[in-house]
Amino acid sequence: MLPLTTTSVARLLKLAVLAWAASLSWGTEQLAFAQSSLALQELPPPQPLPAVEELVPGTEAPASLVFPNGFPTQEIANSTPSSEYSLESFANNEALAPRDSIYPQLSDDPETVEREMGLGEFFADYLSSARQLPAYYYNPSYYNTSGIGARPLADYAPPGYEAREFQDAPGAPEFTPLAPPLPPSVTGPTPGVVRGMMPGSFLVPGASTSFRLRGFVRLGGMFDFDPIGSRDDFVTNTIPVPQDSGQNFNMSARYSRIAVETWTPTAFKEWNVHTFIEGDFFNGTAQAAGAGGNPFRLRFAFVDFGYFRLGQQNTVFMDGNSWPSTADFAGPRGLTNQRRPGARVTLPIADKLYWAAGVEQPFSDITTNGLGTNVQDTPDLASHFRYEGDLGHVQLSGLGRAIGYESNAGDLTRRGGWGGSASTVFHPWAALIGSDATHKANPTGLERSRILAQYTAGHGIARYIQDTAGLGLDGQVDPITGAFDLPFAVGWAASYEHWYNEQWLSNFTYSEVSVDNTAGQAGTTYAGARYIATSLWWIPVRNMSIAVEFLHGVREDLNGQSADANRIQTLFQYNF
Repeated sequence: MLPLTTTSVARLLKLAVLAWAASLSWGTEQLAFAQSSLALQELPPPQPLPAVEELVPGTEAPASLVFPNGFPTQEIANSTPSSEYSLESFANNEALAPRDSIYPQLSDDPETVEREMGLGEFFADYLSSARQLPAYYYNPSYYNTSGIGARPLADYAPPGYEAREFQDAPGAPEFTPLAPPLPPSVTGPTPGVVRGMMPGSFLVPGASTSFRLRGFVRLGGMFDFDPIGSRDDFVTNTIPVPQDSGQNFNMSARYSRIAVETWTPTAFKEWNVHTFIEGDFFNGTAQAAGAGGNPFRLRFAFVDFGYFRLGQQNTVFMDGNSWPSTADFAGPRGLTNQRRPGARVTLPIADKLYWAAGVEQPFSDITTNGLGTNVQDTPDLASHFRYEGDLGHVQLSGLGRAIGYESNAGDLTRRGGWGGSASTVFHPWAALIGSDATHKANPTGLERSRILAQYTAGHGIARYIQDTAGLGLDGQVDPITGAFDLPFAVGWAASYEHWYNEQWLSNFTYSEVSVDNTAGQAGTTYAGARYIATSLWWIPVRNMSIAVEFLHGVREDLNGQSADANRIQTLFQYNF
């Protein structure tokens, strides 16, 4: 073992301080440290911290929320004020690195850094990666365009904003403002870690790729007054008919989710490559003794490039932005909800108007009654038009399918399935008072309040509706005649989300599903369901959501029998 010297101890102490600062600082302000001394300087007088909600596209992000008065600072020689940044200097490769670092500022000479910190090669990687970034990376208009820009078109956020992720809790804002990283300094010192393209991301050393890790931790507690087959979410098709007696209590954290994202600018038409991989642990059997296995489940894995999205994603037929704020993880049973591998194109065709189309993996979810098997050799085709306004959006979707059935005798029958869907999200009180809740820095409770609605209907589309997915209701074979037909299914949901202020809100949701089964089906075949959810939410701090909810569900069978179930649902969620 090498003896510890004064120099080596000093290096270890400096590395420890650097790691400590990196773990506490996840903001976008530069935190300046002394270059060669660990002694902290006198704290400056406290400065007022602008609220996060007051940020608008193109403005600088607030100071660290962990240390709102800032870290101790001292003047650094040869630093360049932000007013001297220029895109032209960066385009000519004169810049060293972006100045909006969230970590200590070091010398721009790798040998000096090596001598002082022993990490020169690591920080030198940022010099090369910064020189690879195109000028549009720092252009505010790139983050505020309705066409190809920083945000993926398929996520449908107003220009200059990033949308809250599908199925998320209301503690995370509906839309988050976007702003570019600050342009680089020509003569300033080299930062340790550089902010990336999107909020919460950082520039990968030695590359032009921005990286972001995000997700949430979610704990649900459930008390069932009546038996129901789903212990983690409220699935009305699992209500036993006839109903029995019994109660149940369950807690689960397997809804918790983690995602990895990257953005890499390219020279091709100013398009960036966006990748997204996300998974959770909502898989396998329900929570059991010893917490169960909770195997990891892949939710999304796709790439965005310009107008195109390729990979496992939401079907083009659904509207993920119209998902209401229910503490129940599954949500309204009449909503359209499907993820599958596919290829999608999204085109802006007019101001605030978009058109999308997708080719998607097929699956014929049919009831054969033992007389044959399903055939799935033709992809599903989906399309929609979307108007994205300041007060909400409207989406009209269409679906085409080819559903096949091969009898045991070898006869092949195909039926053409089709479906239509309409959905909307609307801020009614903001419209009445002439306000713009999306772009306002700090909207009131009334301005935040929303109406959400969706209606879906068609032949052979049962697998796209939440409560009928997996029940074999895309198609049915008559057990007597052998005839193969597609049932007509309808699912709809309506919600009102009322905000009392910035921290308290209530949600009321009603949803129904109905299926017109074909002739010859068993009397116990699913025929419809009703779903009611009413909840109270508290948001004590940004990104934290606490809720209590009452759920009531009814299942109806083809023979006219029905049963209901009731649940109290609680939720704690924190988004990181």
